[in-house]
Amino acid sequence: MPSTRRPEEPRPGIGLGSLTDDLRRVLRTKLLTEPCSAATIARLFSMHRRTLHRHLRLEGLAFRQVADDIRFEIARELVGNTDMALGQIAAVLRYSELSAFTRAFRRWSGQTPSVWRSTHPRAGKSRPHRKSDNRPEQDHGDLSSRSP
Repeated sequence: MPSTRRPEEPRPGIGLGSLTDDLRRVLRTKLLTEPCSAATIARLFSMHRRTLHRHLRLEGLAFRQVADDIRFEIARELVGNTDMALGQIAAVLRYSELSAFTRAFRRWSGQTPSVWRSTHPRAGKSRPHRKSDNRPEQDHGDLSSRSP
């Protein structure tokens, strides 16, 4: 009996998830270097835009959703782990202006980028600690004049 599956459709159970993983890797680099449309990215995978959409739909995803997830990952890393100005981060992520980036970040996280930055400690670096009110302040004198 002939198959009713179109030739460009993936076979069930084969390769599911790998396209999304590959798409995430490509978007992670391309979003920072050039404007990314579904058609442009589909061409990198040697397929038509509609075929890319069909493959993603089989995984319950959409191109814009995956691209936004990657933008949010990059934004979290830049906001949380660098001292870059928010306007610079918006420009790196190719937002037309800071307010557009702020709205997107709020939609993703429920917080503005500046509030998120102040409430999330840096990975690998600790932010300056505030003095605790319940510990007495100790005077260590001038440590540079002491001998080892």
